[in-house]
Amino acid sequence: MGRKSESYFSQSKAHINFITEYRPTYFKSETHSFDPMENIYCPRFPSLIKSDNTVWHLASAYFNHLLIDQKKSTALLESVASDLIDFLRFLEATELDILYLPPRPEKRVTYQFHTTLLQRIRLGLISPSTARQRMNRVLRFYDFLLAENIFTSAELKNRPYEKVKTYVSCITSLGDIYKKQVSSSNLKIRHSPRLSYGEEIIDGGRLHPLSPNEKKVFLQYLEQFASRDFQLICYLALYTGARLQTICTIRAFHIKEMIAKQTVNNIDDTYTLRVGGKSIIDTKGGYEHNLKVPGWLIKDINQYLCSESWQKRASQSLYKARDENYVFLTKLGNPYYTSVKEIEDHNLQLFSKKIKFSIHKGNAARQALTKLINLMHKNKEDIRRFTLHDLRATFGVDLLISAAKHVDDIDQIIPYIQQRMGHRNVMNTIHYIRYITFAKTSKDLEKKFENILYKFEEKDN
Repeated sequence: MGRKSESYFSQSKAHINFITEYRPTYFKSETHSFDPMENIYCPRFPSLIKSDNTVWHLASAYFNHLLIDQKKSTALLESVASDLIDFLRFLEATELDILYLPPRPEKRVTYQFHTTLLQRIRLGLISPSTARQRMNRVLRFYDFLLAENIFTSAELKNRPYEKVKTYVSCITSLGDIYKKQVSSSNLKIRHSPRLSYGEEIIDGGRLHPLSPNEKKVFLQYLEQFASRDFQLICYLALYTGARLQTICTIRAFHIKEMIAKQTVNNIDDTYTLRVGGKSIIDTKGGYEHNLKVPGWLIKDINQYLCSESWQKRASQSLYKARDENYVFLTKLGNPYYTSVKEIEDHNLQLFSKKIKFSIHKGNAARQALTKLINLMHKNKEDIRRFTLHDLRATFGVDLLISAAKHVDDIDQIIPYIQQRMGHRNVMNTIHYIRYITFAKTSKDLEKKFENILYKFEEKDN
């Protein structure tokens, strides 16, 4: 949670603590003992602490429900905790109880929280999307409390919110549109998403591909000033379109098996790397698809795996200098991005309990990029700030432009791009087409308007 949100309820000292290596237990009546639940494990389990330093047990019960019954990830639990801590701070700042539900709806605690979210949107303290998520999660929290009969019927004489049925337009992965009935609430925070009009690409965020000149400058600085491991990470993003999570969870044996079992594709000089699914290479939502990796890049990565630098980093890591280890490790031997497989390995207690376990989410790579961009700006290079995810978008644009040079039929191009980018939904692919079309149209219009403008200037003279 940002500092702005925290300062809004500054009188509250409520905060989040994390329980590391959390394994929930159940009571075994035969032995009168608490035994750990099999296959239930959370590296960082959130616990909401009130201002009086006591645990908010209602939230803890909900987090256990999400972990045990719904099998939610650690990342999801942390995200829900960041929203519920905001609600707890609101309760403490207003001195309201979670069950303050008088007859007049606008006075009820949930309605008042809804009002504060709208106020913060107007003040620019939070975005509409954040407010919407926060409200929805508070209401799901109430749904849980109601379903578990934690409160008596007398305590819940008045409902925290009213359910509403509505219809939304949905698009299938093939691009077909259909109407779907969904449950909503009268406390839904409505907002219109900011339209891009083709100036950006919607693909796991709002992406801004590098221009050819920006890409040229970036590659020059990357080669001259970046570490070898970070170079390879960026090359994989730029030349395969893979996400950071995917790149950084590739293991050494994936590279070695490609070289040993595959022959390079003669048409495009690439190897095929299967990601997602059972590959233990993480993807968004676990979606399984193929990456086409340039042959020269696979050779460079394999050479890096044989280097003293990788060996030294691997020797400090959990998996040591074995093929099961990550390709990309920091100087301290930590993974750039902790994989789902490593979390499972900890759950199975494959590592010593003495080893401190922490989850990494690519921050070291993002910091390396920030450092490089700062250097480019210091040297007055004409390049915008961008993210590692923008490199994926750059690949997508380059791929689409290349495909359009060889194939005229857009209906043939779209499935190809969708497959290469690993898009579940074709609409994500179409965003790339809109971006390129907009860019080309804008340039043509700009030329025409300039010609008109110059003609007017000549007349004036």
